[in-house]
Amino acid sequence: MKKTISLRLLCSFFVAAMSIMLLSASDSLAQKRLALLIGNSAYKNGPLKNPVNDVTAMDRALTKVGFDVMVLKNADRNAIGRAIDSFGSKLKNYDVGLFYFSGHGLQVNGINYLCPLGMKLQGQSDVPYEAIDAGKVLAKMEDAGNRMNVVILDACRNNPFKRSFRSARNGLAQMDAPTGSFIAFATSPGKVAYDGKDRNSPYVTHMIGNMNTKDMTIEKFFKQVRRGVMKDTGKKQVPWESSSMVGDFYFAGKGTSSSSSSSSSSASQSSSQPASTQQQYTPSPPPKPKKSKDEQIMDMILN
Repeated sequence: MKKTISLRLLCSFFVAAMSIMLLSASDSLAQKRLALLIGNSAYKNGPLKNPVNDVTAMDRALTKVGFDVMVLKNADRNAIGRAIDSFGSKLKNYDVGLFYFSGHGLQVNGINYLCPLGMKLQGQSDVPYEAIDAGKVLAKMEDAGNRMNVVILDACRNNPFKRSFRSARNGLAQMDAPTGSFIAFATSPGKVAYDGKDRNSPYVTHMIGNMNTKDMTIEKFFKQVRRGVMKDTGKKQVPWESSSMVGDFYFAGKGTSSSSSSSSSSASQSSSQPASTQQQYTPSPPPKPKKSKDEQIMDMILN
C-alpha cells in the first residue's frame, strides 16, 4: 500500500515538474516575425533628410530582435503597392507582422494616405489615385490571419501639397486598431512630427534605443519612446498609439529569440525604376526535441 502511494506521489511530482518545464519552454519559443519597412526621402516637393536613414536603422534593430525584414527605399506608388501585397501574402506564414513607413503622409476626409515618390496632384481629389491608403496595409495584415500586427507611421510631416488642397489639415487622422493589432504614430492626430536634425528622427532614435530592452511590453516600450521624444522636442511632439491587443508583445525577451537567423531583403529605387520582387522566406522546420532525463524517468515509472 505504501509502495503504491509513493509511486503515485512520485508520478504527481514528475507530472507537475513536466508541466512547469513545458510552460517555460513555450515562453522561450521564438515567434516568427516579418517586417516591411518603407522610407521615402527624395520627394520632388518637400524632400526629407532622414526617412531612408530611419529605415536603415530600423532594419538593423528589428533584425537583431528576430524579424525577417523587407526594405523599400525611395519608392513610387506601384512599387509600394506591390511590396504591401507581397508582405500580406508572406505574413500568412508568420506569427507577428510589423509595418513601418517613414516619409510624407497626409489626410483627406479623415483617411490617411502615405505619399510615394512621383505624386502628381492638381488637387486633393487626386490623392486616392496618387497616394497609398494606409487602410490597405491594415486590411492586408488583417487578411493574413496571423496572431499580432504592429503598424508604425512616422509620416506626420508637413503636407507639401497644402496649396493644392481646399481645406488641408496637418498630420494624420486618428485610426482605430483592428483586434490583435497596435498602431503607433510619431505624433498625436493632426499634429506634425519632426524630421530631426541628426541622422535619425527623434521617434526612430528612441525606438532603436529601447528595442533591445528585455521583457518590456510594447505598451511600456512606446511610453519610454514618448518620454524621450517629448524631452528632445520640448513637448512639441507627443507620440500617440491606438491598441486593441489582447496579449502581450515584447520586442526582446519573453517569447522572442535573442539573436536572429533572419535574412534582410532590400530594394532601393527611384520613381522611374520599379522595385524588384522581394525574397521569399521559407523557414526550416525546428529539430525534433529529445526527451529530458525527467521524461525518461517518467516513461520508466508509467511503463
